Amino acid sequence: MSNKISVEDRAEKEGGKGKQQAWQKPEPQQMQQHQQREQASHHRHHERNIVLAFAAVGVVVILGFFMARYAINLVSGDGTVDNAEESRYYNGFEFVTDGSTWFTQWKGDELTYNLQLRHPPWEVENVTVKGQVDWRFQMPGIFITFDPPENFSRQNSFLFLASVDLTSNLDTVLDRTVIAACTANLTEACTQRPIVTCSTNASVIYLKVSNETGVFLDGNCATIQGYEKGLTRAADKVIYQWLKIIRK
Repeated sequence: MSNKISVEDRAEKEGGKGKQQAWQKPEPQQMQQHQQREQASHHRHHERNIVLAFAAVGVVVILGFFMARYAINLVSGDGTVDNAEESRYYNGFEFVTDGSTWFTQWKGDELTYNLQLRHPPWEVENVTVKGQVDWRFQMPGIFITFDPPENFSRQNSFLFLASVDLTSNLDTVLDRTVIAACTANLTEACTQRPIVTCSTNASVIYLKVSNETGVFLDGNCATIQGYEKGLTRAADKVIYQWLKIIRK
C-alpha cells in the first residue's frame, strides 16, 4: 500500500502555520521579539524541507555553507555589516556587501527584515521576465520543484542555492509556506516528496537548468531558469520584483 501523500493534502497540511500559544498580554517589545522568534522557527523548518529534497544527489555537501548563511535570524540585529567592502544605493535602498553577499533592509507592515542576496539589483535588471501569473499562484502553500539530477555536479549546488534563497524570502518575509517537490520520482529523496510540475493545480515555482537565463510566468507557475550563476541571478530578480525593489 502506498504511503504517498497527495499534492493537495501536502499543501493543506504544510500550508497552515502553527497555532499560537496562549500568553498574557506582553509589552510591545516582547511581542515583536516573539514574532521574530516564530518567523525564524518557520524559516528554518521550511529550509530543512529543501535540504531533504536534495539529499539523495549529494547536494548536502554544501550544508555547512547553507547553515552559516541562513541560520541567522533575518529579523534580528540592526542590519549593519562588519567589514563592509562596498556600499551603494538603489531605488532608495542601501546595499552593502562583505565581498560575497549583498545586504539591505526591507520594511514590512510590522517588522524590518535584513535581506541577504547573492547579486545586487543592478546586476539582475537585464534578466528577462515574460508572461504573467494568475490567482492560482496565490494558493496556500507554494511548491518549489526541480528535475532531480542523477549525479552531483557544480550546477546542482547553484540549483540548491537558488531554492534556499527563494525559500528564505518567501517564508520569512512574504509569509508563504514553501514545500519542496520534484518533477519526477527518480531518486530516493523524491519518493518522500510530492511530484509537482507546472501542470499541477497548485502554486508552483519550477527551477530549471538551462543555458537561457530568464523568468517565465504562466498562470499558476513561475519557471526560473539559468545555468550556474545565471540561475541564482534569475532567482534574485524574482525576489527583488516581489519586494518592489526592482520595479520592472
